[in-house]
Amino acid sequence: MSKQDSAGSTLLAVESLSSHFHIDGEIIRAVNDVSFEIRHNEIVGVVGESGSGKSVTAYSILRLLASPPCRFSGRILYRGRDLLGLAEREMQKVRGGEISIIFQEPMTSLNPTMTIGRQIAESVRLHQDLDKQAAWKQAVEMLKLVKIPEAEKRAREYPHQLSGGMRQRAMIAMALSARPALLIADEPTTALDVTIQQQILFLIKELQDRLNTSVLFITHNLGVIAEVADRAIVMYAGKILEQGPVKTLFQQPRHPYTLGLLRSIPTLDLPRGGKLEQIEGSIPSPSALPPGCVFSDRCQYAEDICRRKEPSLEAAAAEQTVRCWRWRELQSSPGAPAPAATGTTGAASPREVPGPEDDKPLLEVRELKKHFRVETRGVRRKGLTLKAVDGVSFDVRSGEVLGLVGESGCGKSTLGNCLVGLLRAGGGRIRFSGAEIGNLSDSEFLPVRKDIQIIFQDPYGSLNPRMKIRRILAEPFRVHNIARDPAEIEARTVELLNRTQLNASFLNKYPHELSGGQRQRIAIARVLAVSPRFIVCDEPVSALDVSVQAQIINLLEDLKRDLGLTYLFISHDLSVVKKISDRIAIMYLGKMMEIGDSESICSRSRHPYTRALIAAVPKTDPEVRKEHVALSEEIPSPINIPPGCRFHTRCGHARDICTRVEPQPAEVEPGWWTACHFHEELSR
Repeated sequence: MSKQDSAGSTLLAVESLSSHFHIDGEIIRAVNDVSFEIRHNEIVGVVGESGSGKSVTAYSILRLLASPPCRFSGRILYRGRDLLGLAEREMQKVRGGEISIIFQEPMTSLNPTMTIGRQIAESVRLHQDLDKQAAWKQAVEMLKLVKIPEAEKRAREYPHQLSGGMRQRAMIAMALSARPALLIADEPTTALDVTIQQQILFLIKELQDRLNTSVLFITHNLGVIAEVADRAIVMYAGKILEQGPVKTLFQQPRHPYTLGLLRSIPTLDLPRGGKLEQIEGSIPSPSALPPGCVFSDRCQYAEDICRRKEPSLEAAAAEQTVRCWRWRELQSSPGAPAPAATGTTGAASPREVPGPEDDKPLLEVRELKKHFRVETRGVRRKGLTLKAVDGVSFDVRSGEVLGLVGESGCGKSTLGNCLVGLLRAGGGRIRFSGAEIGNLSDSEFLPVRKDIQIIFQDPYGSLNPRMKIRRILAEPFRVHNIARDPAEIEARTVELLNRTQLNASFLNKYPHELSGGQRQRIAIARVLAVSPRFIVCDEPVSALDVSVQAQIINLLEDLKRDLGLTYLFISHDLSVVKKISDRIAIMYLGKMMEIGDSESICSRSRHPYTRALIAAVPKTDPEVRKEHVALSEEIPSPINIPPGCRFHTRCGHARDICTRVEPQPAEVEPGWWTACHFHEELSR
């Protein structure tokens, strides 16, 4: 069959696929009896938490898993041929030529010693009978196809010279260079800003339509599925729990897991004050799957039969199948059936949030600057300065959450590190509780550090892998001379674990033995050990599955309420920030673009950059056609900041004055400031 096969006919059929790893006498059941199909010229989304078997399914299709230790059963029919039965030489012709893959992290997939153009040209020559010159020409054309500006120049650059978004586009260009019939996209947007994610999603959708390519799109974000897919598959612990058309799946989910994933997603229209629904517990180990339904241990609707007997996939509606004993009750009400008597209970209702103690800010930042001298191979380059934070002013009141939003490279984390004393500011003032702290030495800052703490983005990178949890949590007590008695320290560490919804069984574990959400809870517990008043939360949920993200957001809100904490919550995702923040500040290239009440910022923003960030947030309703605010591929370098308004190079509203005069912050309403020459026009 040719690539011009009619849409709707089956391109790939996966039948009863199981992929099990046999290692040291243990069987790791990563994929179990999975069946689905991909039709010509359609996008099928696969969604689920980390460990659900999504990527193993994709790698099984391409036979990228070593056998042994992996053993396959079932069939993978591509245009009628069983890929599991092909010889390796035949399979090599399928990979890249017929079926291509885009990996999650392009920096680890691209060869750092070869230019981008050479790598794409090598792929072209592998699958097409072309000479070097013709292959290079086609490589450049592929870079143009994926909308990389100055394609001829970029083709001669190395991966480290490109931004994250450009590297991902280069990976897409390489994957499509042989015009494959099926493209597998394995979490291609997870590590990207929401603005770049939006561009990649639009690009994949456009190329799929133009090239008549089918796509298997893997993600943990249901919002992304709603944006890009025609049909969706929900996986959990190696099993398909539900699948069907995206519209049906979102409007009438039949499985409690699908319902839980949908309800755990923060959205811009979600009112503040309520809790996100969270799926308690974590995905089971593939080497110790529970009997009965694999989701029964975490399902609040589970009954006795769910724990004893595994349900089969049943037809619930046109093209929709579900693996659940109680799906008919879910069908009867969008709110789901009442939990079984033995199931877990839902989250408690939130209590009233205490107001600020007084009107005086807890934290005052005035004209803060942090510039870095640019060096190449240890030698400073004369006249080149990276302006990470370039004159920022704001206040944070006691008891409030200020959300700080912006793309990677805008200076958010540098600002946070200056506030907690990990970097020394190069100018401006930082006052905490009325005292100047911006110019303190490390030894002078040590007493302040008890009051000001930070939660980092990657808990695995911030926890010592050689220490057990007991020692990690005990360390702050000794460093700050809070407690010395071993019995007292032990009691306090257990109390910290309980406060972060863990227990004493974690004390003798190492960080690598914990899930991502559990590691982040340990990082939060360590911060709480010194009883801080102010915490910088630097992207604390961006690396987590949406279900675990909901757990951590709810935990942070509970701790704020119970302990009277104050947060600066840093993120690139406005929907997450809106859920937890009282006010929101929008940062771009070292400057504040807009700051105000979270509801006002998200519903009627006055700055084009804020509007672009809002438009980039994935919608969880596939029928909503959101506004596409076109931005150029990447944020300009903070070494070479544009004159005038630093956003004008990407702004659809820019005029001549924007290229010459930098707008000053104007108070458009009490407490609401924006830096745009045309904020009044945008208010109409």
